Amino acid sequence: MKSRFAKSGILHFNRDTFYVCLSLGMSFQNLEVVHVVAMDQQHCIGKGNDLPWHISADLKHFKEITQGGVVVMGRKTLESMGRTLPKRVNWVITRDTSWSFEGTKVAYSIEDALTQAVADVATSDKPTSIFIIGGGEIFKQTLDIVDRLELTHVELDVQGDAHYPEIPSNFKKVASEQHIDDKTNIAFEFATYRK
Repeated sequence: MKSRFAKSGILHFNRDTFYVCLSLGMSFQNLEVVHVVAMDQQHCIGKGNDLPWHISADLKHFKEITQGGVVVMGRKTLESMGRTLPKRVNWVITRDTSWSFEGTKVAYSIEDALTQAVADVATSDKPTSIFIIGGGEIFKQTLDIVDRLELTHVELDVQGDAHYPEIPSNFKKVASEQHIDDKTNIAFEFATYRK
C-alpha cells in the first residue's frame, strides 16, 4: 500500500517507515491526527475499564468533535463502551485475530489501523482528520504523530489504572473553556493543544 507522510519523501509504507515517521514526529498521510480524551489531574483516563466520571457536557463535546469522522481505538476501549459509536467509522485495534464486534473494522496493529482508516477518512464528513480515542497505550504509541489534542481536564483525582501520557512540551494550549457540571459540581476544562 502506498502512503505519503507530510514533510518526508517517503512514498512506500511499511512497518519500518511507519516507526521512522513516528520517531521523527511527522504527520500521518497529510491528515490531522487528533487525540480526544478526558483525564483527571493525574492524567487518569480510566478505572476498572470504565470512565470514572459522568459529565454530560464532556460526552456532548466528544460527540461534536468526532461525529461524522473516523475513530481509532483499542479493543478494551470499545468493550468499556459496550457498543460502537454511531455516525462514525469505528476502527478497533486488537492482537486477537479471532476477535470481532459488529459495526467495527478490525486491525491488528496501530500502523495497520491508521493506514487502512485513511480510505474511510477521505469519504467521511471530516475528511482531514482521524480521531484516536483510547486507550492509554494507543495514546502513548501515537503521541509523536498527533497534531492536535482535544483534552478535557477533569478536576478530580481518581487513582485509576489507565493514564494519558505527559503532554510533550512542543504542544501549546491554543483554546480553553472552563465549566462546572450542573449535576455533579465537578469542574472541568475543554482544552485544545497544537504543535
